[in-house]
Amino acid sequence: MDIRAVDLNLLKAFDALMGERAVTRAAARIGLSQPAMSHALSRLRHLFADDLFVRTPTQMEPTARAREVAPLVATAIAHIEAALNLGAAFDPATSERIFTAGMAEYAEIALIGRLAQEFARQAPNATLRVLPMTGTEAADRLDRETVDVAVAHIAGLPPRIDSTALLRDPFMIVARHGHALSAQKLSLDKYAGLSHVLVSPRGDTTGAIDRALAAAGLKRRIALLVATYLALPVVLAGSDLVATVPQRTARHLTATEALEIHPLPLDLAVSVTMAWHRRDAGNPAQQWFRSLLLAAAAD
Repeated sequence: MDIRAVDLNLLKAFDALMGERAVTRAAARIGLSQPAMSHALSRLRHLFADDLFVRTPTQMEPTARAREVAPLVATAIAHIEAALNLGAAFDPATSERIFTAGMAEYAEIALIGRLAQEFARQAPNATLRVLPMTGTEAADRLDRETVDVAVAHIAGLPPRIDSTALLRDPFMIVARHGHALSAQKLSLDKYAGLSHVLVSPRGDTTGAIDRALAAAGLKRRIALLVATYLALPVVLAGSDLVATVPQRTARHLTATEALEIHPLPLDLAVSVTMAWHRRDAGNPAQQWFRSLLLAAAAD
């Protein structure tokens, strides 16, 4: 196929469809109308002699052919953008772009206050978008360009993904004021004997604390599982349950006078990593955005 016979705007449409998995959102992403994007998809199907995207009840699912083509198209677009921006400085004060971070909930709680404040100060016309994400989704979300950075407990990243340690947050215990544990020196045995709440977005019935206790020959009773940290203040304030959460999250939860923090009789912390795609390593705008996250974590 001769590239001179191909409308390269179609590749931008394809890349947007891979990222958004919906015609309407993909159209908005690159400034097209929905009919124009639908027409572009029709032309793409003819160009590649493949359906490329199959409609499901929830989204447009890419075919095997689309998945094969996607990283090549994304890399080509990144190289073209890099060539166009070569030597051009990024000025956050005048930028109107959208910066997207995929974050685990505890990372969002820990960072969003300082991050949002500094983002608004430096880039008053830009938009900060934070999307929920787990560490296991990081590489796929970065590949698909649905996020600019991923912030979570992340391990086992492929070579195409760069990363850096963002923060190490020790676990603390949160309980209501007047809880019985306030009047005693808390040993690991006594800690395990309490009734616990576990925050588990994916519904897992154990976590890092349970693995550490098992290594010490102990097991705690998890009386309640919730999907979000937002449920903890109400649950803890009205019961004798306790929750073990990262320290920065604990500080936010105890902003109300109904709760208090206690040290955990165990040296254990959550490690938060920031990851980004290697194709964006030298992008001045992305470098600026990552610097804001590093500063928010260090604050």
